[in-house]
Amino acid sequence: MSDDPVALAARLVADRFPQAHAAFLGGSSPTARRTPWSDLDIVVVLDGKPASFRETLRHDGQLVEWFVYTPTSLRHYWQQNISNRRTPLLRMVAEGVTLIGTDGRAEAYRAEAAELLTAGPPVPAADKLAFQRYLVTDLLDDLRGCTDPVEIAFLTATLVLAASDLMLLAENRWSARGKWLPRRLAELDPALPAQLISAQQSALTDGNREPLVTAIFAILDHTGGPLQEGFRLEGEDPAAPPPPKTRTTN
Repeated sequence: MSDDPVALAARLVADRFPQAHAAFLGGSSPTARRTPWSDLDIVVVLDGKPASFRETLRHDGQLVEWFVYTPTSLRHYWQQNISNRRTPLLRMVAEGVTLIGTDGRAEAYRAEAAELLTAGPPVPAADKLAFQRYLVTDLLDDLRGCTDPVEIAFLTATLVLAASDLMLLAENRWSARGKWLPRRLAELDPALPAQLISAQQSALTDGNREPLVTAIFAILDHTGGPLQEGFRLEGEDPAAPPPPKTRTTN
């Protein structure tokens, strides 16, 4: 692993994409959270081909994830981040290190991404929040009735993730996956990630599920309460013919 990930990333961009007008190094590698297993997350913006693509390669022994876009496709994938309520690409640009910037375009991208992050995710639809409450309630019942140790292990992990998503959704906060999920949750409640994991470990090592059940019920109560009977989710039938048009007269 390079001693200077920023210098290595800048050299790799210059060697592979000399036509780039902006590039950023995101993720953990340029921060104090860097580890020997941290890869280089590099966002490159080109005015045309070979963009757009994502590719993982190894350069000089260092694993590199390339995110190569045009200005149009960069903004397209930003909007996908927003729709999914998860913001890896937005954060790589808004919070990463600028490697290349010409004519002020890199800083313009950074400012635009930061503005989108600050604006927050779209307000969740009522049925989306209800479905997540229903999912967590259902998982909780499964856990309370389960006797198989392997199934209990999977259920506790799934329940912690689903409850975390529910909490962030109800508070209209950005969510995430992997190591970033507890970081997003800690922005809302610094004690909650450790509380959930401690309760999960109690269920797995001591066979005591009550701390996790209590923690999940607290999240459910905070977000509208458990939801089972009365839940209804309208579906779609793509094969159904469209409703007839209404003839109007003048």
